[in-house]
Amino acid sequence: VFFDLDGTLLNKDSRIDLDVANATKQLQNNGYLPVVNTGRSIIEIDAVTSTTDIDTFVTLNGSYVESNGEAIFESTIKPGLLDELSIHAKAFGDPLSFHSAHSTRLNLVNKFTKRFYESVKIQLPEVDPKFYRKEKIPMVVIITASGSDKYQDVMKDLTFYKTGPFSIDAVNNNISKMTGIKQLLSSLNMEDKPVYAFGDGDNDFPMIEFADYGIAMGNANDSIKGISSYVTTSNSKNGIVNGLKHYG
Repeated sequence: VFFDLDGTLLNKDSRIDLDVANATKQLQNNGYLPVVNTGRSIIEIDAVTSTTDIDTFVTLNGSYVESNGEAIFESTIKPGLLDELSIHAKAFGDPLSFHSAHSTRLNLVNKFTKRFYESVKIQLPEVDPKFYRKEKIPMVVIITASGSDKYQDVMKDLTFYKTGPFSIDAVNNNISKMTGIKQLLSSLNMEDKPVYAFGDGDNDFPMIEFADYGIAMGNANDSIKGISSYVTTSNSKNGIVNGLKHYG
């Protein structure tokens, strides 16, 4: 059972409600594997690791997968593409947040960076414009109020997801939350098991479409609701528990 975080497993305060934490534990008792499937990195999901027993994660929009502390899959962006992205971002006036598997660094700080990290309840990362030349980078967050088209139009070798009012996630082509699921299922020899997925945003589209049972949150985008098997209540109105109960 795969759970997006923001707007899905997390409440409006970016925390996990007690009934949701208990539900993930009951899933395990019932023989299911709960998995976080998020655009966030491992170091940005303290709300999950501190309140649930979940130890399996598809992170950075499918570009880094880890189970029980062991890395299963990683898709890193070539340095040349990061150079190119940096040039375009500078021209557009947008800060970049570079994500390795377990670290994050900004190339600069402006009003949007502070507002963005405050909105997702994550501490502002350190600034290191050359970080991507020292570490493997599976994903970059572009901090901007604009849409993703201006980047997608000039960079065909990356995929850009608009993930919030101030953020665009960039990953390698052919990488998504769905491909992260496939990598995990293959590694754990669970490809014959039914897949359930909960989500609300544009970057959840591939996994909701792929899942045997795709559950849209009540607060989800219309496009997500349109392809889901079931629409539950919102993340602030017991949506996770109601969706799980719907499928028994």
